Amino acid sequence: MAAGRRRRLARELEGRVSFERRAYLLLPGEGQRPAYDDYVISHRKRAREMEPTLGFAIPEVGQPYPRSSLPAQCVAAAVTEHHPDRVDDLEDSLFRAMFVELRDISSPEVLADCVRNAAVPDPEKVVECALADDSFRETVFAQHEEALAEGVHGIPALVVPGYAPITGAVPLEPLQRAFLHLVEEQPS
Repeated sequence: MAAGRRRRLARELEGRVSFERRAYLLLPGEGQRPAYDDYVISHRKRAREMEPTLGFAIPEVGQPYPRSSLPAQCVAAAVTEHHPDRVDDLEDSLFRAMFVELRDISSPEVLADCVRNAAVPDPEKVVECALADDSFRETVFAQHEEALAEGVHGIPALVVPGYAPITGAVPLEPLQRAFLHLVEEQPS
């Protein structure tokens, strides 16, 4: 889904751009947003209007919100380190769990399902190790701080040096135009 758009851009621009996965914590702390509210739901509705193919589900006001995005980012950091060829599939699975199925991506069980869906071997062990290893937590917080310094305040985000970050469910066509313009303005 979100990773799929990034992969498609990379293919269409034939190696003229490269993407690096970095962590951004939507909810760095535990329980910062206990339930979906009108604000979040309005953004979800707008994202669904802008990019209907991504399948955004619209929650009800008061429905429980994921406790934190830190566990999912720690799992993604572990998969990036140990199974880098599975990261895009993990991102797609996490996106689907959070934004389409409205599941709590801070739950170890949900995370294990996402890891399993990404075809990573031994999903329960991957999740257990990712959540127990402080180095993944440190990596995630460092990348989050870097993202904030770059001006990122939402997901997904694409950061191009020298330009404002592109955040949110931006439809593929405007992304294609922006990146094509970028690569064409670069000297050969």
